[in-house]
Order: sequence, then structure tokens, then C-alpha cells
Amino acid sequence: MAEIKSREEEPLPGITCSEIHIPDENILGTGTFITVLEEGAFGKKNPIISSVMNEPVFVLILSMNIAIESATAMIGKSQNTPPLDRKVFNIPKDIDGKGVLSFNVSFNDWEITGIDLNGNSLEQAE
Repeated sequence: MAEIKSREEEPLPGITCSEIHIPDENILGTGTFITVLEEGAFGKKNPIISSVMNEPVFVLILSMNIAIESATAMIGKSQNTPPLDRKVFNIPKDIDGKGVLSFNVSFNDWEITGIDLNGNSLEQAE
């Protein structure tokens, strides 16, 4: 029951860091994935994609797009297969896209359960 925790500094342009935390290595479909954007990142690039992969057993992709006010998270086991779950969340219209933004994706049993933005839960899009 060892935990998995991995942090990557500056994995892609616009991203300060990303971090995956899975409390139990035997239950890969449960944990959190955090992506912290650089200050003003949305002004430089939109959308911004952050991902963590350990194929063929785990893939999580987060697409953040302030232009259409949405964040989409997908979780699965391989990029070459349909995701096991995909959910879209609304980014509030009044968010300061020029500031530092931290997205925290929660997932449980291969299902996306929520996204927090700077500590505030985002509403799931309909």
C-alpha cells in the first residue's frame, strides 16, 4: 500500500509544476492531480494542456481553456483507447486569467469527481 507522489517542475510552457498523488499504488484510479500555471499563462497560450502518463496503466489529461471558460479532465489507461471518464467544468467568468492559477483534479475509482481552481470547486458543465 505504498503511495505514489511525483512532481514535475516546468513540464510544459505556461506550467510552473504538475503533481500527481495516488494514496495507494494498488488503486491507480484514485487520487489527485495538481497543475499550477505560470502567472499570465493564459495570455501566452490557450488552451493549456497538462498531463500525467504511465502507459498502459494510467493516463490523466487536463485541458484548461479560459477563452471558452472550461476545464476538461479525462482519465483512462491508454491514449489509444477511449477515456474511462471525461468531465467538463466551468471556469468562472470573473477569474483573473493573468494571475497564478492552480487546478486540482480529484478522481476516485477511475471517475473524475471534481476540479478545484485556487481552492474553489468548479461547477460541472451540463
